[in-house]
Amino acid sequence: MRRNISRLIAVIAFIILFSLATESTAQAQPTCSNANLHGSYGLHATGISGAGGNFAAVGRFTFDGTGNLAGTLFVRVAGNDLQLNITGTYSVSSDCIVDDTWNFSGGSSTHKSVIVDQGRGYFILNNTSGDGSVISGEADRQFSKNSKNEDED
Repeated sequence: MRRNISRLIAVIAFIILFSLATESTAQAQPTCSNANLHGSYGLHATGISGAGGNFAAVGRFTFDGTGNLAGTLFVRVAGNDLQLNITGTYSVSSDCIVDDTWNFSGGSSTHKSVIVDQGRGYFILNNTSGDGSVISGEADRQFSKNSKNEDED
């Protein structure tokens, strides 16, 4: 009888400890906001344009931490070189998903991104409605938050 009670107590203790460990892990999930994207990021993207030509781009984007962005994108599409000067807005959800709109001469585009590595980078996908392009890329923070080279807004 005592042996059964000891086992029961051990099982209950294990369940309690497991529950506490699981709860603390669930609470450790990051909560993101616009402030997670702040400073300058270098972007590289590749894919296929809506017209069927190969697409490659590199650029620099600066986020102000409050929902505004600016950037310069150097694009090579179907053998032609372009430079786009971009302004726009972005919104970060609590689960670190980003929706943005880029405005440039002659048009605009929208994207879905995922913040990674505690805001040190993001993965991006073009999701402009009606655009047949398949373009995705990655961006990395150019400078650490404590660097003197970081943009100060």
